Amino acid sequence: MAFSPEYLHDATLVQVKFTWETGVVEIHLRTWLDPAFILIVSNVTALHVTRNYEWGPSEQINTITVSENLVVVETQSGDNIRVTGNINLQ
Repeated sequence: MAFSPEYLHDATLVQVKFTWETGVVEIHLRTWLDPAFILIVSNVTALHVTRNYEWGPSEQINTITVSENLVVVETQSGDNIRVTGNINLQ
């Protein structure tokens, strides 16, 4: 299946893992089709994560925006994960 950001709406955010030494961020998600979906960003130059629950507690994904060097994951709590680097999809 080809990656489509719409496919990840309502996925569950499981973990955000940043390995400093290698500059790799892994965003682990659980979807109804794939319990171990991972967005991988390498050569990371910036990582920003909020966890304010502005819209109330939730681990579900609202939207994911992927551009050439930026991934923005917005949760249904109103929080954002912004990663700048090279995007690899698995």
